[in-house]
Amino acid sequence: MEEAAKKMFEQTFRNSYFMFLQHGKGQEESAETAFNMAKMSIQTYQDVSEETKQQWYLELLFDYKISLTFKKPAVMREQKKKEWYNPSQVASGFYWSRYREYLSRVKEWPQKVVESIDSSTNEIMYSLGDPNDRQPFDYRGLVLGYVQSGKTANFTGLINKAYDVGYKLVIVLSGIHNDLRAQTQIRLNEEVIGISQDDQGAPIGVAQIIENSPRHVIQSWTTVHRDITSESIGVRELNNSTLMVVKKNKTVLESLKEQLIYHKKLFNLDIPVLIIDDEADQASVDTSNPNKDEDPKTINKLVRQILEVFDRKCYVGYTATPFANLLISANGKTESEGKDLYPKDFLIGLPKPEQYCGPEEFFNVEEDADDPRPSLIRPLRSNDIEVFTGIKKKEDADKIDKIPPQMEESIMAFLLTIAIRNLRGQTKKHNSMLIHTSRFKDVQSSVKEGVEKAFEYIVEQIQYNSEGKTVAALKDLYETDFLDTTLQWPEKYTPYEWTKVYDELRNSSKTVQVFEINGNSKDALDYSLYKNKGLNVIAVGGDKLSRGLTLEGLSITYYFRNTLMYDTLMQMGRWFGYRKGYMDLCRIYTSDDIASNFEHLAIAMIELREEFENLASSNKTPKDYAVKMLSHPTMTLTNPLKMRNASITNIMYGGTLQQTRMFDIRSQTVMNNMEKTNQFIKKISERMEIKREGSGKTIYHLAKNIKPQDIIEYLSGYQTSGSESKVDVSKITNYIKLANDNKELLNWTVALVEGVPRDKDLIRYGKFPVNVGGLSLQSAVLRGMKTEASNYNHTVDIRAIVAAGQEFIDIDPQLKKGVKGKENIRRLRDKENAILLIYPLHPKVDIFDKSNTSFNSSLVPIGFAISFPNTDIDESKVYETNKTIG
Repeated sequence: MEEAAKKMFEQTFRNSYFMFLQHGKGQEESAETAFNMAKMSIQTYQDVSEETKQQWYLELLFDYKISLTFKKPAVMREQKKKEWYNPSQVASGFYWSRYREYLSRVKEWPQKVVESIDSSTNEIMYSLGDPNDRQPFDYRGLVLGYVQSGKTANFTGLINKAYDVGYKLVIVLSGIHNDLRAQTQIRLNEEVIGISQDDQGAPIGVAQIIENSPRHVIQSWTTVHRDITSESIGVRELNNSTLMVVKKNKTVLESLKEQLIYHKKLFNLDIPVLIIDDEADQASVDTSNPNKDEDPKTINKLVRQILEVFDRKCYVGYTATPFANLLISANGKTESEGKDLYPKDFLIGLPKPEQYCGPEEFFNVEEDADDPRPSLIRPLRSNDIEVFTGIKKKEDADKIDKIPPQMEESIMAFLLTIAIRNLRGQTKKHNSMLIHTSRFKDVQSSVKEGVEKAFEYIVEQIQYNSEGKTVAALKDLYETDFLDTTLQWPEKYTPYEWTKVYDELRNSSKTVQVFEINGNSKDALDYSLYKNKGLNVIAVGGDKLSRGLTLEGLSITYYFRNTLMYDTLMQMGRWFGYRKGYMDLCRIYTSDDIASNFEHLAIAMIELREEFENLASSNKTPKDYAVKMLSHPTMTLTNPLKMRNASITNIMYGGTLQQTRMFDIRSQTVMNNMEKTNQFIKKISERMEIKREGSGKTIYHLAKNIKPQDIIEYLSGYQTSGSESKVDVSKITNYIKLANDNKELLNWTVALVEGVPRDKDLIRYGKFPVNVGGLSLQSAVLRGMKTEASNYNHTVDIRAIVAAGQEFIDIDPQLKKGVKGKENIRRLRDKENAILLIYPLHPKVDIFDKSNTSFNSSLVPIGFAISFPNTDIDESKVYETNKTIG
């Protein structure tokens, strides 16, 4: 029987694989699709296990020399892999094999994605204690994922494997809101416990693969509608496999701790526990002040006390923003709570999933002035900003009697997105819009009422007034924004005539609902109720929408909430995720300030992630990474309360590019920087030579062998904007001095950049001659053309001033040849050498032209950039520590 099944499997795979190759699909995609078809062809052979099919598949990959690659996780451990664990233990285990087959067969996830989950969860398992070892153990670690990237799928895989190897109790700490806890419980009921059914009583989730046998039943002390309470839950033994999904809430955790202690005494329990902390940087980090002998804060204290109930325990945190967790005291310990939650044993960095749209897709994270992609950010203008900056307390809710104009435009954008997705064949898919403007529930209710009124009016106009102003505005938004962006987008999509879009609008606009997501509302984002037809929803809310809660098919975001702490800011941005087939339709309506902060954060996250992967490949430990983070240029990233265990004295700029992007456009600042630049250039102008380089033959006035003292003197006089969180001249000059003490950065090249406007820019802006330090330049440099001017702030963000390759004009072209990656090119410099680029900026772009400063040939905005070589300086020289780095 199995021989016949294998023959059919191989034949189907072979025919399908070569057919897909002939139709232009790649090797991997063809193999994965052929594998799924081969499995379908032998469905009648029910005795063939998933493991057998996987083995046949691997044999075929080998026979046909198909390389199925997937990104592997980056790993840091304090100790070597635990020898007790072997992946073969779970390969045929009941829980993991059922979950793996469910992902492949039912959810139809690509094999590479399933293999990636398998690989990363194996790395976590290698770091945990052996549940069958009676000796006490205590392991703690952190898993770094991406916002909205599938962390839940990963820890679901981990839980299934944990049960397979013998863990008895798994506790999932799932955020601080009921909605997220319930969402997680639903997911784990379906994908671990295996008890979920649809309306007709048919199994859903992993039970579709195989239902539980009596010995594979997992009991749960929590349900979708019930968290842990102080009421007695009876005498269900914890020696049986048990799962709990609980909120990080004082009452809940106190009740859980008391009941665990009660059961331990009643049954003389000694069981291994795995605690998974979802969004581990939220509420779990202790913000008490150790210098004042303060007790740990409530949630942190209770989580630690729950861990102390058990002798054999593992704690695994999951987060996309690890800053606060890595600044926990490594040696922190109290008598009642035991050790703090510092990830002392391991860090696992999940690879970025394919088709995931993160910071790189929304922001210019390369800080490249020539970035050609159309922006998806739609800056809010004063009419909208004034409405929400005037709201300071919940009583201000009555100030919103009508939504502002761009919020109305964002609703139109959402309706257009649904229509275009339908025309692309993405029907019956979820579509979500997020409106997040205040933490006050009363204000959210007022916004929802205004949104409903505006939405109902727009839909009425679409249905019955095709010649009216609303439909005309929709047409203009489609043709001048959506169509233009789609045509410029790297992925190619079919453009549709307006008449076709309008016809679809008349149908799809009637399907949209408006929900208010907060404690005052009964609305619930339960996408499972709409899985057959798709939910089209405008979700108005606040903090409930800011963490963990998944917004399926999110395309349009209207966001006006600010926070100074980058880790909080990152989590509030729910627009990262999977946007296959409609990324070009996504829009973020927000203020310039918030967009700028997000872009700063995006750059920091990517740089820190790269640093993590570099250190992991060098077999460094979590402590080494914490040290590196402390000395990173963007380490103003987290809540000061969470940084009480660490103080930063110096920042490490080795191997980075630092460029001014925030500009104070008040006259006094502009005049100061122009004066300091004139003095500096005049001092070195006789040593300058002209160099032309790049496709546009940019002109550089180069001076070599400049002493570091001259660089420090210039930078010390330069005034950066108070909003410039990354380029801090005092920290940069401190680093240069430190480097000089270590025989580095002793030899500088200075490049004064002369503008060479492109033909299309000449037509709009013209040349702007400028005199700098006795040198006459034909034109200042054009930057910031994509940034809209605002009339409410004296600080502007021009995003980037360094165009591609400009930071490397001091490096021999032969050396650069064939070297990929900016970080690798910077390594080509000797550690004694660095380059300072100075940019006189064209003042006729809107962001400068609309300021009150009177620009002329002797007064323009000045920006600078420094490209640093790598460094051999030991990071331990640039930070002080109380307890963080043990």
